[in-house]
Amino acid sequence: MRILLATDGSFQARGAEVLAEWLGYKLSAKLVVLFVRDARLIRVPELLDFGALTIPVPTYREELEKALAAKGEAILERLGKTAREVGLEVEALAETGLPHEVILRHARSADLLVLGRSGETHGASFLGLGSTADRVLRASPVPVLVAPVDYVELAGAILGYNASESAVRALHTLAALAKPLGLLVRVVSVHEDPHQAGAWAQEAETYLKDQGVRGEALVLSGDPAEHLLALQGPSDLLALGAPVRRLVLGSTAEHVLRHAVGPVLTVR
Repeated sequence: MRILLATDGSFQARGAEVLAEWLGYKLSAKLVVLFVRDARLIRVPELLDFGALTIPVPTYREELEKALAAKGEAILERLGKTAREVGLEVEALAETGLPHEVILRHARSADLLVLGRSGETHGASFLGLGSTADRVLRASPVPVLVAPVDYVELAGAILGYNASESAVRALHTLAALAKPLGLLVRVVSVHEDPHQAGAWAQEAETYLKDQGVRGEALVLSGDPAEHLLALQGPSDLLALGAPVRRLVLGSTAEHVLRHAVGPVLTVR
């Protein structure tokens, strides 16, 4: 298994960093750590009018590139050291480009992508979903695990299941993770018709049982996102399909991602 960790080394990314290492250790996976030197920061000097300032723009840009390169090297060295200390096979990558484009390109050769909800450009007080994470979630070719700031070891899992194509893929992905991690999966199916919700839940529960994963079903009515958020604790992995319509995440997935208290696994 190959886990891709995308990080900018910020405070907001620390939960993703440690969770990715923990998953790599538990799943005997290879950890690929990616740092992207944001090309937009390097291009800023080209777009500014320095007026009477005497600092040559080419020199300023060169110094900025060096600073970003040094930052990336320090982050990759730190994470490589901690990963190797617990016996992980680790690969470090640093590239210059638009963060979401570089992350998506490397995600094509990964089985799971792990990243934080936001990065340093949003500040430590920002509680929403950052622009890079949002773009990655809408286009990722592999499952994405969005981690909260605070690190937690997974103790359980919740699956939002409505039998859609993306929900089926989320079911299969979660089963592959829950079995080696020993997680109990609570299947949550929400529909105004209890028979329909029950059929969905039974379908998912049967699959989990056949995969050797412990599961239990909850059949509910009302708003799916509100139920999922109410059931999740900080150490619960919340998994759901994330359908994309016209480059916009489905409303349930987007609401959950922006308000979850714990890690969220989305599968397109």
